[in-house]
Amino acid sequence: MKKPPRPESSYFEKQDLVKKQKIAEQKRKLMAREEHERLKQLHWRRCGNCGMELEEISFKGETIHKCFNCGSVMLLPATMKNLCGEETQILDSLLNLFRF
Repeated sequence: MKKPPRPESSYFEKQDLVKKQKIAEQKRKLMAREEHERLKQLHWRRCGNCGMELEEISFKGETIHKCFNCGSVMLLPATMKNLCGEETQILDSLLNLFRF
């Protein structure tokens, strides 16, 4: 005859399962963080279009990043906000700066 399961054994099994799930989640987060850092180092200051290095240049007192290979420009959100401000001709100014 089979013995009925003891309630405390199923409790401890559930506790072990929860602990293992938490450990697995922590490992997943650590791996995701490590992968993010690896990709950040791989793509740091690189053009999103062609992969060449971005160069810092000054435009109206703000530092922007430009690719001299394909002409792409990277602006940080705060830089874009500072540049746009009250000025209505900002788009024309930006386009003139980056024409070859």
